[in-house]
Amino acid sequence: MLSLLFSLALAADSVSRTPQMPPDSVRTDTLREVVVRPDSVLPVVKAIDEALRRNPVPRTITLADVLEKLSPGLNDKITHPFAFKQRQRERRRKRLVKALEEFDQYKTFNDLLREAYERQLLEDSLQMLKR
Repeated sequence: MLSLLFSLALAADSVSRTPQMPPDSVRTDTLREVVVRPDSVLPVVKAIDEALRRNPVPRTITLADVLEKLSPGLNDKITHPFAFKQRQRERRRKRLVKALEEFDQYKTFNDLLREAYERQLLEDSLQMLKR
């Protein structure tokens, strides 16, 4: 309880010490207003960008690029040696796509029958014209 009274007394004392403003003065904000634009770029950044545009940094060739050029797929086999199932799936899918493309090239019985029917109609119409 004593500590509470002591803290209240200190607070009252600090309030009374604050400088008092004259009654005829008005509190105003003396800071200038600043407008912040989100698109602004520092001149240093612009200079760096222009220099890079004029003289672009050449792309360094990595080991992966060399391996891909010499043997496509070798980099994948080196970096992912246990991806056997994925590669197996890719080979199987490639074989299936090739088989389906070959299968689509064959003509069905209905297609052959339609072609024969149209050919017969053409021959019949030509014979009718010759008579």
